[in-house]
Amino acid sequence: MLPWNRVQRLLLMGMLQQAGLERAKEAGKRERAVCKLRERFGLLEQINSDLTYAVAVNLAEAYHAAQLYSEALNSFTQIVRSKQFPQAHLLRINMGNIHFEQQKYPSAIKMYRMALDQVPLTSRSVRNRILRNIGVAFMKVGQYQDAMHSMNGVLDAEPDPQAAFNLVLCTFALGDKEMMKQAFSKLVEVVPSNDLEDADDEEQSSPSLLNDELRQEMRARQAKMHSYILTAARLISPVIERSGPVPGFDWCIEALTAAQHSALASEVALAKAGWFLDHQAFGDAVSVLKEFERKEHKLKARAATNLAFLYSLEGDSSSAKRYADLAMTTDKYSAQALVNKGNIAARAGDLMGARAHFMDAVSLEADCMEAIYNLGLVSKGVGNLDDALTAFKRLNAMLTDDTAAMFQIAAVYDLMGDPHGALEWFERLNMRVPQDPGVLARLGALHARLGDEAEAVRCYQDAHRMFPANMDVISWLGAFHVKNEMYEKAAPFFELAAQVQPQEVKWQLMVASCFRRTGNQQQALLKYKQIHSSHPLNVECLRYLVNICGQLGLKPEEADFVARLRKAERQRADPRVSNSRESLDDHAQPTGQSLGHGLTADLAVSTAPIMPEEPAFQMPLSKAKKAQMVAKRDDDEWGTGDLGEELLPQ
Repeated sequence: MLPWNRVQRLLLMGMLQQAGLERAKEAGKRERAVCKLRERFGLLEQINSDLTYAVAVNLAEAYHAAQLYSEALNSFTQIVRSKQFPQAHLLRINMGNIHFEQQKYPSAIKMYRMALDQVPLTSRSVRNRILRNIGVAFMKVGQYQDAMHSMNGVLDAEPDPQAAFNLVLCTFALGDKEMMKQAFSKLVEVVPSNDLEDADDEEQSSPSLLNDELRQEMRARQAKMHSYILTAARLISPVIERSGPVPGFDWCIEALTAAQHSALASEVALAKAGWFLDHQAFGDAVSVLKEFERKEHKLKARAATNLAFLYSLEGDSSSAKRYADLAMTTDKYSAQALVNKGNIAARAGDLMGARAHFMDAVSLEADCMEAIYNLGLVSKGVGNLDDALTAFKRLNAMLTDDTAAMFQIAAVYDLMGDPHGALEWFERLNMRVPQDPGVLARLGALHARLGDEAEAVRCYQDAHRMFPANMDVISWLGAFHVKNEMYEKAAPFFELAAQVQPQEVKWQLMVASCFRRTGNQQQALLKYKQIHSSHPLNVECLRYLVNICGQLGLKPEEADFVARLRKAERQRADPRVSNSRESLDDHAQPTGQSLGHGLTADLAVSTAPIMPEEPAFQMPLSKAKKAQMVAKRDDDEWGTGDLGEELLPQ
């Protein structure tokens, strides 16, 4: 989905384009009426061919703006073919642009070349732009050699940073290391090294000259040229040297330093540190970033921010705090530095202090997504759910359908006791990540809470298929089948639970109970004996062994298990002689398995304390079911209230 403000802009643009097209058509009708009127009264010498040309071109451009490409091409073709307009040959550039937008690149190249043939050599700027368009079209179809030929033609005629950058892209696509170096050198040469900051320092006495439109345009162009160099350096540095990425970064830094682009060389050095971070070479990244402590304030602040983040990841709170304070001292308007300080405070357990830092970061930079997300997390941690919901919804409006924000919105609604709101947002999230087991499990819990067992079972089964080891899902599915007396289907889930938690005797007892309820006494006896061999002092297991042996007429074994049962009961009653390792509590809670295989709630750009997970859904037995189980009380008393609750997740 598009954000609403963008939808409004698109609708407004569409309305304006349609209105412009109607006006252009009306202008064409009126111009033809004027021509007919002059012909009728013999005023042919007053017919203005320039006006006719302007009206026709305007109509064709209106068709183009409205994306009516066929009508636009027909209009341009009529103008170009008309002998009345000898200056119309440049309109083939417009026709080439239409073919380019339609991804008909061979047709676009043909039109550009036809226009180039008719442009005189004296119009060097126009010819270079057409050549650059031809090169870009060749890049789109993968003909990089032809594209390089066009870009080199442009650079031979005049210094063009965009053509030089495209040349770097072509050499990168071809994988030629030496050609990449040559292309990068050309790019560095065509970008002037005289920075505007020097001129700004000289004109401090006249602030009006610093912000005039000409200076703003110069800054915008310089920023664009610098972005070409930085993007090219980040692209080719990892591949231009056979010995590895680090020498490649060093080569680019040396090339920029030699060309007196010291600021850009520092930016590439920061990119080198970022590459180390991406490849988890934290020591090398720290070494590179520490070199910026002796450089200008802006770079020092950025390096200190990254160092604070690194030390926070490594758990070195004192160093992280020191560099975060250094970043704030160097640049007190750095939102990223405040985010780091907030993360450090949250890691230390000071959620209110962290919340204050995140709010300050948002006040400095309203679109700082890390600060907004972390503000939502700490607000959720201190129980301020309304502020948390506001923060996460604000982030979701900025990053349309962001999965992390959607998960947090749903979780906050769940904490606020609004299962319908939580269900709505988890369903949206499920559409974005349909195979996330954590999201499916939360959907199942919500459907079960709202009484829709059929949908709950479907969601839990999907979650189990995606991640079979989630104990919350396993226990719910097993309990659901027991509740509906489908013991054959419940047994595999309890067997899987016993494999996941082999030290928990509860799951093995449930498997044996399922065998008994299906009438498979022999299989139940074997299972209870297996449990007894690993847990010899388990009283419940011995009671069932005594009961089954009595039913099957195994008197000697029954007497033996009766003696063992009495011994186990004495040891259980007397704590001085009980063996804590063997006498497991059969009513203990299974180890909680959080839905961590779905989306998590870590602080952005930090290692934040994890917020506590919500408890797993408990499915209580209905009164009718309990009465039915009590009524079915048989020889082993498996259907009593106490043992029946054993089959439910606690």
